[in-house]
Amino acid sequence: MKIIKPPALRKGDNIGIISPSEPVIYKKEFSRGVETLKKLGFGVVLGKNIFKKYGAYLAGRDVERAADFNAMFKDKRIRAIFCSHGGFNSNQILDLIDYNIIKRNPKIFMGFSDISVLLNAIYKKTGLVTFHGQNIEFGFSRGFSGKYKYTYEYFKKA
Repeated sequence: MKIIKPPALRKGDNIGIISPSEPVIYKKEFSRGVETLKKLGFGVVLGKNIFKKYGAYLAGRDVERAADFNAMFKDKRIRAIFCSHGGFNSNQILDLIDYNIIKRNPKIFMGFSDISVLLNAIYKKTGLVTFHGQNIEFGFSRGFSGKYKYTYEYFKKA
């Protein structure tokens, strides 16, 4: 399989944020994370279902979460996709992901925790290099000063 490396981010690029697992829970922290991305020079586009609550722990039904996922990969304005946070149940959308859209529109995809199942599936089915890294609600919300400067330095390198 051919390994696909997504194009690097540049200031002014748009980052899409989705919740393929749990919805945004801590809106204050999430807002700080979005502001951090904007301060770094990026535009931010939110998925339709990031705040939606379905059942106890889901950001919408499986088809809604997968629709956000597929829409962000299809959208030519989006250069990277970051997850709001992890949780569990992102495995429920694996069969609803359009892997051909990902192959035709390679871009940065980043998250951790439950998102690891998506990182691995994307690579296995498409060859796209994905990134196990900060999410918005509990990562970027801390900013990049003080003890988080290390995180910023390696985010830039990646």
